[in-house]
Amino acid sequence: MGNMLDIDFSCFSDYAEKLEKLGADLQQVFDKVMLDAAEEVQQETKVALSSVNLPAKGRYSRGKTMDSVIEPKVEWNGSIAEVKLGFDKSKPGAGGFLITGTPKMAPDNKLNEIYAGKKFERQINKKIKEALQEEIDKRMK
Repeated sequence: MGNMLDIDFSCFSDYAEKLEKLGADLQQVFDKVMLDAAEEVQQETKVALSSVNLPAKGRYSRGKTMDSVIEPKVEWNGSIAEVKLGFDKSKPGAGGFLITGTPKMAPDNKLNEIYAGKKFERQINKKIKEALQEEIDKRMK
């Protein structure tokens, strides 16, 4: 199962055009904006892994899930950038089932809000738009 949070940057093409006309290094600008957004997602993920949000109030948690939270970094392949979010599924304790739950375990509601809910996705998209607009405004002065 892949991470469900999806931030589609194709709707930001107008911002990219404006920034390019203003002489901005698009890769540098989008690196910063994407990394800021990813770091916020990962910080919220870590908060969601606090014992109070975990099944059985974290009684069975040994910290492996927290250790599997990915440190975000932007990777470019040509003009396409990618930031991995959520959990490194190759590490033990990866939290995919905490997001979705299982037949015997309810999901971690905070993780579910982040990765499966549209409200958080809209908040992140709004912050990205604001950051891009701020970059445009800064360059227009």
